[in-house]
Amino acid sequence: MAEAIVSTILEQLTAITIDKASEAWRLVRGVEKEVKRLESNFKAIQYELEDAEEKQYVDKRLKPWLERFKQVSYDMEDVLDDWKTAVQKLQKADHGVGTSATVPKRKLCPFVSWFSFGSKVVSRHEIATRIKDINEELDEIVKDKDKLELVKREIIQLPKRPESTSFVDASKLYGRDDVKEDIIRTLLCGTSEEEEAISVPTVTIVGMGGIGKTALAQLIYNDPRIQTHFDKKIWVCVSDPFDPSQIARAILEGLDLSLQNTTPLQTLLSKISENIKEKKLFLVLDDVWADHGQDWEQLKATFQSFMLGSRILVTTRKDSVLNHLESSHVFHLDLLSEEICWLILYQKAFTGRKRIGCDNLEDIGREIAKKCKGLPLAATTLGGLLQGKLRREEWQNVLNSEMWRSNFEQYIYAPLLLSCFDLPSAIRRCFLYCAIFPKDYVIGKDELVQHWMAQGYLNSVDNLGAELEGEHHFKCLASHSFFQDFDKDTNGDVIRCKMHDMVHDFVQFLTKCEFITEKIDEDLTLDLSSKNPRHLRLVIENCSSSPMSIYGTEKLRSLVAVYHVKTAFGKIASEAPHNLLSGSQHLRLLELCSFCLDAKGIARDMGNLIHLRYLCLKGCNGIETLLETVCELPNLQSLNIEYCSDLKKLPVGIEKLINLRYLCTKGCYELTYYPKGISNLTSLMRLSNIKLRADCNDPHRFSIGDLENLDLLGGNLCVELRGNSIDQEEAKRAKLHKKTHLKQMEIWICSPHIKKEEVVQALNPPSN
Repeated sequence: MAEAIVSTILEQLTAITIDKASEAWRLVRGVEKEVKRLESNFKAIQYELEDAEEKQYVDKRLKPWLERFKQVSYDMEDVLDDWKTAVQKLQKADHGVGTSATVPKRKLCPFVSWFSFGSKVVSRHEIATRIKDINEELDEIVKDKDKLELVKREIIQLPKRPESTSFVDASKLYGRDDVKEDIIRTLLCGTSEEEEAISVPTVTIVGMGGIGKTALAQLIYNDPRIQTHFDKKIWVCVSDPFDPSQIARAILEGLDLSLQNTTPLQTLLSKISENIKEKKLFLVLDDVWADHGQDWEQLKATFQSFMLGSRILVTTRKDSVLNHLESSHVFHLDLLSEEICWLILYQKAFTGRKRIGCDNLEDIGREIAKKCKGLPLAATTLGGLLQGKLRREEWQNVLNSEMWRSNFEQYIYAPLLLSCFDLPSAIRRCFLYCAIFPKDYVIGKDELVQHWMAQGYLNSVDNLGAELEGEHHFKCLASHSFFQDFDKDTNGDVIRCKMHDMVHDFVQFLTKCEFITEKIDEDLTLDLSSKNPRHLRLVIENCSSSPMSIYGTEKLRSLVAVYHVKTAFGKIASEAPHNLLSGSQHLRLLELCSFCLDAKGIARDMGNLIHLRYLCLKGCNGIETLLETVCELPNLQSLNIEYCSDLKKLPVGIEKLINLRYLCTKGCYELTYYPKGISNLTSLMRLSNIKLRADCNDPHRFSIGDLENLDLLGGNLCVELRGNSIDQEEAKRAKLHKKTHLKQMEIWICSPHIKKEEVVQALNPPSN
């Protein structure tokens, strides 16, 4: 991970120092020697970082040294980002980009000494001073490095072409056939009415993390015998923290019903009871952690209204959960045998490979299988690690790795650690970033790639290069078994996935100094100064307002704040967050979910976020017009304003967001004003749920013809056509036949005067 940061820094420094006539070089005139010294210091460390990162778990001296180095590297990335943004500002002003045609362009003096972005001013002197400070710290780090006996290693290069992967989900669960049959027999067998009157028969699968509880439950859930025996099947991922309302809503969705998120729990439970009396139900509660009786009481009363013959299947790591579930049958999953672990490892390692020449690897492979300690997840992970290794020497290196000799998390994480360090540093960095998501989170692939882009993890500068690089990294991580539970679209492409609980625990363990989650359940002042995190997930629940003050966020690169506050009546509290942004000037990513925003306060704080690439205000209310301040964010790539219920208008200044690639307005039902300037956003790759004029009668509003230059648009494009008629020439100007990246286009005609046939004829969409 650290090596990936250094490679990015050196790449940018080299580009600056080569071109002495560039604006970037002029910004540091007078400190050229310091810039050269920076290059020298980073190069002195680069080739030993891989050795340091891998050995930090067996040599305790390395971890603090690496942390110091990473902090300095992050600081340097911030300087470079200020630097690049200043250059963009100069170039944009020089060429009149994002300004009205009536305003005369002004040639800037190349020796300008300060630059203003919104309310933030960056001086050339400040950049030079920060470079000198970083160099002084780096000098000390380089000196300390020589005492650590590190070995220079060749850097693993990224494959030039994406690796292919079939994302095949296991159809066979090795070593669990007998217990699977026992559980199915138990679920299908009859019980007396007297027994069922006491409680719904509940079967519980108990076992440690990574032993295969969820995989076994999935096989049972999808078994044809279960399908035919029960009227309805419902799967609920319970996880931690235990939320009865969320469980109730999931059951209602399984019954093809739904209620608003603000609906009180008792109403949800009553709705369930009304709709299940005549259905023989099979309910799976996966990954249950709650072992407090009061958490279950309301749900258990509802379960009693299930029709006779219904069954519940529960998976849990905790024996203490059994006391509150009143399980009629309990199945403890044992560790797998070494032979079964070898079989899993063998199948994974040789997937898609000819078996010729594999026999000479079996003896080493069986020794590696012993180290799985009976955990199927470990066997699958190690199989993925060995998949690309063809030589006996490579397998021997895995067997003899120092990872096995450490006391690293009681030895359990060693297979994951080996697989993690088999990744190129750039992909490893992307993997560890997944610590930002909570356990059992459904990760959208496009969302994840946009997160990586915002953090600067994808270095391609081509129009589509970053997305293709992100797709490649995702496939690589999937082939290493770091992702699971894939959802696919109609074309068979993965669109969503999850991480196994144990993999999630693993990435959080590795990143616990950088990625933190804070849960707030009362009004307070939050001080993170001692933790100094780079990425923060803030969950506000069970309190009347958000925290009044937050300190220690100066170094934050990601802030995800989720509001889960409800009143006694189930209403979401309408307090806005305070002081979330004022001290977080290095943010690359900002998510504020379900807040009531104070438009003036947010506008004031957002003016300093010149590094921001990703802004999500999903489900926020209180804003009728998107803040003009957003249009002053020079690096913004992704803007997600889904389900902002009060939003009516996008700002005219949106045309200044020339780096914007993603604009999502799904669920903004009151939003009717889309300005003409969107037509200038030629980097746009996704534009969802947008309202267009079918004619060109309003010179200030976005019309169908304004799609003309947005040739990078891809994915699924959904538009609403408005107006009294379709202007044929205006529609043809859209040149949809040139939008070859589009997978699907959905057109809603919102006027009785516009005919479907005329629209299709005029638009001439691409055949693909």
